[in-house]
Amino acid sequence: MKEKIAIFLDTRKNSGGAYQELAYMLEKISSKFQDKLDISIISTSPNLKIESNKLNLKTYYLSMNFFERHIAFLRNYDPTIRRLKKYFFFSNKFENLLKKLNIDLVYFTGPSQYSLYLENTDFIITIPDLSHREDLEFPEWTKSSEFQRRDEIISKSTVKAIAVITNANIIKDKISSIYSVEKNRIYVINHRPSLGISKYRNYEPKLFEELKKKYNLPKKYIFYPAMYLPHKNHKYIIDVIKILNNELNIEMSAVFCGSDKGYLNKIKNYSKETGQQENSFFLDFVEDKYLPYLYLNSVALTMPTFSGPTNIPPWEAFMLNVPVLYSDIHNVKEVYKEAVLYIDPFKPMTMVNGLKEILNNENTKKKLLLNGKKILESVDENKEFNQFFEIIKKRRKIINTWEFNS
Repeated sequence: MKEKIAIFLDTRKNSGGAYQELAYMLEKISSKFQDKLDISIISTSPNLKIESNKLNLKTYYLSMNFFERHIAFLRNYDPTIRRLKKYFFFSNKFENLLKKLNIDLVYFTGPSQYSLYLENTDFIITIPDLSHREDLEFPEWTKSSEFQRRDEIISKSTVKAIAVITNANIIKDKISSIYSVEKNRIYVINHRPSLGISKYRNYEPKLFEELKKKYNLPKKYIFYPAMYLPHKNHKYIIDVIKILNNELNIEMSAVFCGSDKGYLNKIKNYSKETGQQENSFFLDFVEDKYLPYLYLNSVALTMPTFSGPTNIPPWEAFMLNVPVLYSDIHNVKEVYKEAVLYIDPFKPMTMVNGLKEILNNENTKKKLLLNGKKILESVDENKEFNQFFEIIKKRRKIINTWEFNS
């Protein structure tokens, strides 16, 4: 009998990389293991824009209001209610659905609060990064309730999960160290290009012309796809193009794309103050069909982020043969090795010098592109995803030692 697995989805498309990772994992797991597992989807909304019908998966919607979610949390974590819940406390709507569907195991594709509501069902959870623990100076973490929310989810879920999935060994080490999770329960599945990029095959000039007209794109630009948040360091990029245009007479623009998290107006105002308004192009989310062309027609992918290496764009650039400049942070060289030019996210001149090297030294550019391809090809996708099935087999083997029909 196949194990019944529910993939839990509560990530919206405007969440950027989190959504892209979700979509990629969903497609890979469903395509690789549909003959071995009985897979279905549980979603918190019919508006998440996940095309589960194309994957031939049944989708069930779970709607829990604030009161129901709070009750489910208390059943696990309030000492008094946890002791009394068997007798007269409100039921757990999430667990009731799982029982109705005969679900054996839930896979959370990200650090979901719903993982805190499970009482009797085993689960796997993906933790892509611990940025909130590393970058404490940024307002999106410690100056809001986001820090407490993320830390509560990760601290409570990782110690109960039968397995934790992350995307780099340096993140695995941090999860184990900070949250006291056994390393043999943490598995690494590397980032890969998003589905929109991975399905790209041939250059279609017509699509690029449509893109240029739609957004009035410049001839020469560097590209930065990232949500508009302080830790993404967009200000740095504007400083870079100011130096290139005003001090070095090198014509260069910057094209950004991503969802606004309340910071975009500040960045736009800064581009005006520095005289770079005409050289700064701020896009929202771009349709998948256009996204490859933003990469292919750029001088380079530039990522002065303070959070990494959990970013999908470098992998997309490797696939599309676009050079990458990336922040030298958090031992990131263990991941990207010699495939990117490393820059100091505090010193725009380091990126300026890197861009000059790419523009003027063809050998440097060729070396970066070759090393990017090597890293992309070094990842054994089948081997990594087979870990997911091995986790499930290991769980069943253990359960079979005590579960039997009497």
